[in-house]
Order: sequence, then structure tokens, then C-alpha cells
Amino acid sequence: MSDSMPCGCCAGTTAQTPATIVNRPGLSAISYRPGTWAQFKASMLDALSATPALTAMRTRSDDDFTIALLDAWAVACDILTFYQERMANESYLRTATELVSVGELAKLIGYKLRPGLAASAALSFTLDTPPPAPTAPAGGPPGPATPPAGSPPSVALAVGTQAQTVPDPGAQPATFETIAPVTARAGWNAIGPRMTRPPAATRYNAGANVRLSGLVATVSPGDSLLVVTGGGQPELRPG
Repeated sequence: MSDSMPCGCCAGTTAQTPATIVNRPGLSAISYRPGTWAQFKASMLDALSATPALTAMRTRSDDDFTIALLDAWAVACDILTFYQERMANESYLRTATELVSVGELAKLIGYKLRPGLAASAALSFTLDTPPPAPTAPAGGPPGPATPPAGSPPSVALAVGTQAQTVPDPGAQPATFETIAPVTARAGWNAIGPRMTRPPAATRYNAGANVRLSGLVATVSPGDSLLVVTGGGQPELRPG
């Protein structure tokens, strides 16, 4: 409280803003607020006693219009400084929490974030086998011109046909869309998808891990293997 107006109505109230801000290096979040609601209100109440034009005002009750106005302004200052602190944290790589903030900081050195890529998967569609067409009895009239109800022999799937995964308990399903038109036939149900792909017989793959087909009891650790690539050039690989 200022000693220039010792009226006693602000006893115990002192100016608390701007607050001292100290941030040590290496923090995951920094402090940048010059004050909070309580500090702003205490500072404005303390300033009332130091203002000669407000000497006659002795009340400090919260239901007074003037004190209520100061309280509302302290709330506004609290909100403004909160967002001010959030903006300060988004201005540094260590304290930024929003991806757009990291992208804007990267632009300062000419780097642009690459957009996210959607996941891809191989889809296998299975069609119900259509029922056989009825045959007309011998010597009777021909059957109906319309085919029987049921699944058609083939179905054209347009681009963007959606398929969802079966999620684990508590997880969300993932939705995939076809990127090319697909013609599905019931007769192709027996064709299973290829789950593996044999490596190409090149010298680059020869240096990787090699798995031998079947049981080979004559190969021991440390033995050398002769790998013949597709070009016909043999290459000796130590075991």
C-alpha cells in the first residue's frame, strides 16, 4: 500500500504486478504471465489509495460497483495473460505443443513439413456364389426371361469403395478406400492373396540373411556359401 494516502482501507494490500518471471534453461514449459486474477485485483486496489482523485472512496467491498468493475478487469487481464503465455510457449521448439507451431518455426530456416501419407493395405473381396439357374422341365415351356434373384456373377466396385477393419476391444476401426476400379467375381473366391514375395536373385540380396529351404544337416556355423545370382556370376559369402 502506498504511504501517500494512509486511509487504512487498503491495509494488507500491496501491488503485485508485474510479477517477476524467471525461467531456467531446459524447461518443457515457460512462465510468461505478469500476473493472475488475484494479483491484478490486489494491484488495482492498492492503486486506489495512491490516487488523489479517489481519496473519498473508502469502500473495498466486492458488492460495490467500482470494486466490481476492477474485479471484472482483473478477470480480463487474467485471460489475456493466459493466452499470452501460451503464445510464448508456442514460439520455441522445446515448449511448443501444436504441430502448426513447429511448422511455422521450421519455415524460418526454409524447411517445410511433408504432408501426412495415408496407410495402404491389400484388400480381398469375396462374393456369394449365385444360385444355379433353374432348368425347364423336358417338353415343358421355357423358363422365365428374368434370372433368379441372388448374387450376380460379377460386381463392379467403383473407386472409393470403403472397407473397415475389425478393431481390438476399446480401439477404433480403420477405414480404407479403393484407389482403382475393381471387378469382383464369385469364381475368383478360391484365389487367395499372396502373403509373401520371394526375393530377387541379385547380388544385393545375397548379402542379406539367407534362409535355406528344407533340412540341411551338412551346413555348420562358419561355413562359406556359394551364391549364384541371376546374372550368372557366382559370389562367395562367408558363413
